[in-house]
This record gives sequence, C-alpha cells and structure tokens, in this order.
Amino acid sequence: MIKFIFRKNIIDRSSLTEITEQDQPELFAMLREIVQEAGTDFPKKVYLSPEVNAAVFYDSGFWSMFLPIRKNLQIGMGLVNSVTISEFKAVIAHEFGHFSQRSMKVGSYVYNVNYIIYNMLYDNGSFDNLLEKWGNSNIYIMIASSFAKWVVKGIQWILRKAYNIINLNYFALSREMEFHADEVAARVVGSAPLASALKRFELADYAFNLVAGCYHSQGPGPANFYVQHAFALRFLAKKDNMAFQNGLPLVESTENRYNKSKLVITDQWASHPSVEDRVERLIALNQATRNEDSRRAQELLRKVDDIQQTFTREMFSGATLPADTQLPTDQEFTEKFVKTYEEGSFSHVFNGYYDAKNPIFPETEIDETEVIDPAHLFNDDAVGKVYLEIAIQTDILTIEAINEGRYKIKSFDYDGIKYTANEAAFLLPKLRNELAIVSEVVARNDAAIGQFFFQAARQQQKEIRLKTLLENIKEVSQTNEKLYSIHEEIAVRADFFTTVTPVEEIKRNLANLAETEIKFKEQVAELQTNPLYMENINSGMREDFDKYCSNTTAYFFNDSYDEEAIQAMFNVVNNVNSLGFQTQFIHKKHLLDFLAELYKAHYPANIAS
Repeated sequence: MIKFIFRKNIIDRSSLTEITEQDQPELFAMLREIVQEAGTDFPKKVYLSPEVNAAVFYDSGFWSMFLPIRKNLQIGMGLVNSVTISEFKAVIAHEFGHFSQRSMKVGSYVYNVNYIIYNMLYDNGSFDNLLEKWGNSNIYIMIASSFAKWVVKGIQWILRKAYNIINLNYFALSREMEFHADEVAARVVGSAPLASALKRFELADYAFNLVAGCYHSQGPGPANFYVQHAFALRFLAKKDNMAFQNGLPLVESTENRYNKSKLVITDQWASHPSVEDRVERLIALNQATRNEDSRRAQELLRKVDDIQQTFTREMFSGATLPADTQLPTDQEFTEKFVKTYEEGSFSHVFNGYYDAKNPIFPETEIDETEVIDPAHLFNDDAVGKVYLEIAIQTDILTIEAINEGRYKIKSFDYDGIKYTANEAAFLLPKLRNELAIVSEVVARNDAAIGQFFFQAARQQQKEIRLKTLLENIKEVSQTNEKLYSIHEEIAVRADFFTTVTPVEEIKRNLANLAETEIKFKEQVAELQTNPLYMENINSGMREDFDKYCSNTTAYFFNDSYDEEAIQAMFNVVNNVNSLGFQTQFIHKKHLLDFLAELYKAHYPANIAS
C-alpha cells in the first residue's frame, strides 16, 4: 500500500516543443493579459503540440497532494490552424480557468488512490508469492496464510466498489470543473468566441485525422501538414453546405441532423460534459464579446510556417528517407483527397437518404401511368423519417435491454420525461406503435422511389442494368448476413482463448469451436469463388484464406496453445468481416451511382451544382 509514495506520474513530453517569451513575444503577451484578467498564475512552461487541442497538465505524485504544483500549458498547432484570435483567446482562457481551480488537486488524490487499488487488485504478485512461500514452511503458517488470502479477497471486493464510487464522483466533479472553466473564459472574452470554437473542434479534429490517414506514418509526408489540414477543413465544410466567417467554417450546431433519438442516458463515466451542454450554458451566460479579433490565430506565432514544417517532419519521421525523395505536393494531395472522398461517399442527389440503409425496391408491377414527383423523394422530410425510424428501432433495443436488466442503469430520460429502469416496460408499447406508423410512411416512400427509378430505367432502356445491380446488392446482403452470424458465433465460442481456463474445459470449448469452424471454412472457400467478392480479395488475403482453410493444426497441444494458429484464425475472421463491409459498400455505391445517373437524366432541374 505504501508503494504509491514513491510513484510519480510523469507526462510524456516527447511530442511537445517548449516555447519561451523570447521566441513568441506576441503569444506570451496575450497569455499574460489572460492571466491578469482571469486572476490566476502564469504557467510554469508553455509547450506546442501537433494536434487539435489545448490542455493543462502537471506531473502527479505523492507530494502533489499536499504542495502547490505549478501547471504547464499545452497548445496544439491543429487548434491554432482552426480558430480566430478571439476564439483562441477564449480556449486558452478556459485552460487558465483550470489553473484557478483548487479542485484540480483532487486529480492527484484520485491518481494515487487508483494506484493503491490497482496495486492491491492486480500488482500484488510479490505478496501472493510471499504467502505461498511461508505457507509451505509450516502447517500453522499455511492455515494463517490461507485465512489471509480470504481476507485479501474481501478487501479486494471492497476496493472494487470503492473504485467505482471514487471515480464516479471524480468524473462528476470534472464535468463541473469544465463548466466552471467555460464561465471563466466567457467572462474574460465573451460567450460567443468559445461557443463557436467548441462547435468547430469536432470538424477540425476529423479533418486532421482524415489528412493524417492519407499518409503512412513512416513517410514521405507533406512539406507542411497544416496547409493540407486547412484545405480539408474547408472542403468538408463546403460539402456540408456550411457558411464561412473570417475564412473559417461557421458550425451552427454540433447536433447530428440524422440523430432523431429522444433517449438520453447520462454517461456517469464521462470526464467532460457534451459540447451541446457546454454551448447551452455559455449562451445562457450571455456574456458580450470583448475586443473581438477576427484574425487567424496563426498570426500570434512568429515563423509559423517553420513551426508547422518542423511538426510535420516529426509526425512523419518513422523512416529515414533518401535525400532526393520527392514530397507529395499540395496539388497532388488535393486531387487524391477529393478522389478518396468521392469514392467513399454517395451522390448528393439522395441527400443522405441511403447513408444508413440500402435501397429497398418493393417487388411490385411498375405502374407506367403513375406520376411521381422526384422532388419529394429525397427531401429533408423524407430523410428525417428514415432516421426517425432508425432512432426508434435503436431506442427500443436499448430500452428492452434496460427492462431485461442487461443494461444496468437507475434511470433515463425519454422525450424530456424521466423514467426509472422499472418503468421501461410501460414505455415500450408506445414506441412500438410509433415505429409502426413511421415505418409505414418510409415504406410508402420506398415504393414510390422504386416506381420512379424503374420508370426512368425503362424510358432510358436501362432496366436490365438496374435489375442486375439490385440483384447484386440483394445477394451480397444475404451472404453477409450469414457471414456476420458465423462471425458472431466464432467470437463467442473463441472467447475462452482470452481467459485462464482449465484444461478439460479448453478441450470442450475446442470441440464446440470446431463445429462452427467447419461452416466458417466452407463460407470462406465460397467467398473466393464468388464474383461479387473476388475483386476485393487481395493476394495477401487470399493466401491467408487458403492457409486457414487447409490448416489441420490443433490450437491446443501438450497443454499449451499454438499462438500462431490462433492468431491466424482471428486474422481470417477479421478479414472476412472487413471484406463483407467493403463488398457491401462497393455494390451499394455501384447501384446508387447508377440511380443518380438515372435521376439526373430524368430530372435535371433538381440537380444542385
């Protein structure tokens, strides 16, 4: 229990670059101004980091529970790339709001308490070995040590409960600390700058990760990653029809337009409140913006291009590249990024109608006389009904789990009304009735969509092509349903590999797994000859499939596992799962691209640029 006294949690600084007032006088002048207005202490050190983030941190140890600890400030270059000076000042004022919080010291207590609990639950091998060694020396000591082990188990049970209580309360405190830091920022800069920055964070971070995903971590990377990050941020915003202000996307709301769920379950383990809740509180504070500066935050940094290029080199420094290596140009990146985005998304014609569902064309006779207005098929109301149907279906599954005790919570909110877990059953009939009504509306619209496209295909003499594409996606969906069923069965039956299991039980589990594997191997073999899947199976995947299907090696021999054979099985299981998703998407895109062509040819007046 006393080992924690000598333990210190040192934050990894390998990706950080320290800056000084001599390096960045304008930035430090702004920091001093915020410190004075917030009435707090200046950070011990200021660091720059590559990501879209800002944070306060310090090294936590035994003495940090009792002695004042000066905190450090971390500023992400991705953040600097995504905000105005006023927004940046608001974000930093939020972080300085944490500087003033004495309750931050609670983090040191929680860290050390958690370390004690972890030590007694999981890192007590030396204690167990000592008891066993003593027990082997004398029968009386063995009895005493056996009793001690039962005492320790009781203590461990209490500690597990204590861990939940301590951390749940700490996370609740952390959420309130975030609201308090937001209030500090609002009083220093105003409500609007921090609110607008918060609403843009998710988009900026998403753009950051998308650009990073275009490169291999071992290079070659771009000359300046942040130029391409700025392009991706603008590109994504334009695709979502966002307005721009001061050269940056104006994110009006962080709410997902497709999230129609009315179910609210508070996450007690969340360390931060939701962006929606934070923005709502900021607006309620109604603090006027002070000394608004709409310039880009980059202008606060001297030699910002050099800093960005330095971080770029560090991000892609996994391999030593030849001196004459040609780095990808921004133009090459732009072309690749746009192409990749288009290949991974569906036509804007459908307005998101099929983003979460497959085209469903009822098998009915085509009525050539029926006049269908295509302008109504994919409008916002029709799309909203699709996602309302999905939301109600998901809510029903969750509330069923609560009612059956599979999801253990005390209470939840639905449509603004609080329910206890025991009241979940009374809500289900109402939701099922709502689902039936909405599903009928969606089904009628799907039928109209089918009529429209078959009429258009017949007029353009492309009906055979349409039927072929529909049959393809139907076959892939049916095949994938079987694959996912087998995938889930294998996951359940192979779970014992990850736990300590008695030998006899291992043998029984292997016998059960073998039954499932026979069916799975048959399906893997069929995939390799199925023309709808074959083009998506690369040479490495095919080699793994062949090796797995022909393998007769036992997973367990001489009381030990064959780790290589087990890993090979899991690799194939994961590859088959990925292959199913990839094939489903590709054939869905083939169909929707074809439908978009029919739509544009039949109804060009409704096509936006």
